[in-house]
Amino acid sequence: MSYPLESGTTIGVACLGITHPHTSGRVKAFKRMNDVQFLGAYDDSPLLTPFCDALGLQARSMEEILADPKVHVVLVHPKSYLMAEWTIAALEAGKAVLCEKPAGRGTQDTQRIVDAVERTGGLFQVGYCWRYAPSVEKMQQVLQSGEIGKVLQVRAHAGCSHDEADTNHMKQPGDRGGAFYVIGCHTIDRILLHFGKPRSVNARISKFAGQMSETAREDAVGAVLNYDDKLITIDFMSWDPMPWTESWDITAYGTHGVMHSTPMPASYKLYHDGKNGHQQGWTHWNENSFPEIWAVRKTVYSPEIAEIGNPVYFDREAAAFTHSLRTGSASTVPATQAHDINVILEALFESADANGQEVLLAS
Repeated sequence: MSYPLESGTTIGVACLGITHPHTSGRVKAFKRMNDVQFLGAYDDSPLLTPFCDALGLQARSMEEILADPKVHVVLVHPKSYLMAEWTIAALEAGKAVLCEKPAGRGTQDTQRIVDAVERTGGLFQVGYCWRYAPSVEKMQQVLQSGEIGKVLQVRAHAGCSHDEADTNHMKQPGDRGGAFYVIGCHTIDRILLHFGKPRSVNARISKFAGQMSETAREDAVGAVLNYDDKLITIDFMSWDPMPWTESWDITAYGTHGVMHSTPMPASYKLYHDGKNGHQQGWTHWNENSFPEIWAVRKTVYSPEIAEIGNPVYFDREAAAFTHSLRTGSASTVPATQAHDINVILEALFESADANGQEVLLAS
């Protein structure tokens, strides 16, 4: 495939892997786009047939999909232990890849993807869809403008809801962690987007005996990301009682203001102290509330975790991906970002294993 894609070409899309609960949401997002056609799906799971029946796709072999010149894009959405292998196969076959996060089981997988992208020159984007919220974009704008002064402290909170922490999806063999690894990685993505990589980390990643499911992994997390000019703290709750991500937030504290941002429902609160050219006081903004909740219902093809019902973030993500595909612009969430997120997550688990000892990150 030539990249960028020749102008006017209908984008052919296929799935490698359908067992991730985000798959149907992304398929529907691409189906809503103009000049896109679906050219099949593959998985070795028995869920492939009901998935294809429900979404109107044709079951095909991996070999057929990778050899088809009309397939330009592959959505890689299997379990974590297959993400890197299938991504690399698609890149080497000349396909652009949108891969579900965290793009593997750890740095051993994401480094292989980074190497494959460099080797093939292909387009790769990892599925950190929350970053497309207007409130996230606004926070990035405010931080880059310097209007709240020097940011010295940041607090971030996230969680895992619907009791998903006790599902097999959050307990995959070989994954470095459970809910914090699979879901908390969204928050690490935002922190890297806004503030870059820390110098070192400290963490407590706790499993409380007799409190929650014994087979689930971490219950709660407290982490510190150390920078030369700021301190960032993260707390994560594996048993969030809220059905959306209402409790998720990142707040930056600057010397001339405060920026508080939540991804969904998207909102922000911005305070200026009046000493930096902005009027003193608070600005509040909320995106229109959504009529569909994030996770809707379990289905015959997603029997363990409810499929995604709200289309907004997948639509924005697909638009960013196809823009890169058609224009040749850089991936909005490249393989290096996926790798850096895994580097930080592994350092946090290493620190927790050492009772919170500081772990330095490679420069």
